[in-house]
Amino acid sequence: MKQTDALIIGKGPAGIQASLYLKRANVSPIIIGKDIGASEQAHKIDNFYGLPGISGNDLIEQGIKQAQDLEIEVITDEVTSIAYEDDAYIVKTTHTIYRALTVLLATGAHRNIPRIRRIRKFEGKGISYCAVCDAYFFRNKKLAVLGAGDYAASEVEVLLSISDDVTVYTNGETITGEFPKDVKINTDRIRSVYGEKKLEGLEFRDGSNVELEGLFVALGGASSADLAQKLGIEVEAGRIVVNEEMSTIMPGLYAAGDCTPGVQQIAKAVGDGCVAGMMMVNYIRNVKRGL
Repeated sequence: MKQTDALIIGKGPAGIQASLYLKRANVSPIIIGKDIGASEQAHKIDNFYGLPGISGNDLIEQGIKQAQDLEIEVITDEVTSIAYEDDAYIVKTTHTIYRALTVLLATGAHRNIPRIRRIRKFEGKGISYCAVCDAYFFRNKKLAVLGAGDYAASEVEVLLSISDDVTVYTNGETITGEFPKDVKINTDRIRSVYGEKKLEGLEFRDGSNVELEGLFVALGGASSADLAQKLGIEVEAGRIVVNEEMSTIMPGLYAAGDCTPGVQQIAKAVGDGCVAGMMMVNYIRNVKRGL
């Protein structure tokens, strides 16, 4: 297990900006990010102070280099789960487990919702996006996880503790995660979900179907909102609820950038990261002083 005072999940503008304030306050954060997020799709940015015409990719690369030049550790990895134990956060990635005094969630607002007919209709009625949050309500039921990567595999592990009947459905995607050997995997393409008042099953494109009592969606990697929900943090319309200090209701847990309410702009993300970084410094100092 790797120890750190400050762990930043997300290597976009919010996460990198926070890391600069932490480092200059003599705190050495660790940054973990799977990719650079939505900024990669911005081919030309004309509304960011001092850098007219820069591409999103170049802006992110410059930010990462700036952090690395200050000897901040930037790791490319996927965070699959987070928990709060003994006054610290335990963060699991595909390759490592971290123990952090304080954590910043800054992976953006993206949530992978599959293009499957009627899936939104049964959200909260048999369809969930968080195994840790909702597994209790599905004990000993016939369950499924929709996904093919490591995040989906981590959800499977949670569900296996409450049910012996868990199947992975990839919806045609190639398996990239490491799933338990005894878990059934189905790669057929899904046409729709079905049911009356709650989820009752899946219908496949070949006309066949399967009955289900619970479907846990875990496509791609875990977003900041997904991770927040695992800790019981309030999420509204896919955004993490924070105060003016970018702090959540959990001690030492902060969120910044597109995963929080407000406009989704790089300028705002940088500002959020500034505030979050400063508040994380204060939190660490207070904990070490015993306050």
